[in-house]
Amino acid sequence: MNDQKDPSGYKEMATLSARLETLHSDVADIKSALKDLTTAITKLALIEERVAITANALERAFKTISKVEERVSALELKAPLNDRSAAWLDRLVMTIVGAALALVWDQVSK
Repeated sequence: MNDQKDPSGYKEMATLSARLETLHSDVADIKSALKDLTTAITKLALIEERVAITANALERAFKTISKVEERVSALELKAPLNDRSAAWLDRLVMTIVGAALALVWDQVSK
């Protein structure tokens, strides 16, 4: 058993070179993963912005719907008054038409 050490350190250099190559490969993989993460984060930010815009649009729509509901409620409260006014107007028109017909009948029958 000859326990001689490599005087020039070739084995250690080869081992260090292999480790350095492995490290270089790992760093390249990390860079690639970081690029993918950057792309994903950018897309996520765009989606988040679109969601915020949609949320604002929905909020405006809900406010508009609320205003329309208030207007409809106010009109519904006034509807019985309008019905009564329309009934009085119908009676007035019928009275005027009846009086006109009576006047015409009176003139014709003389």
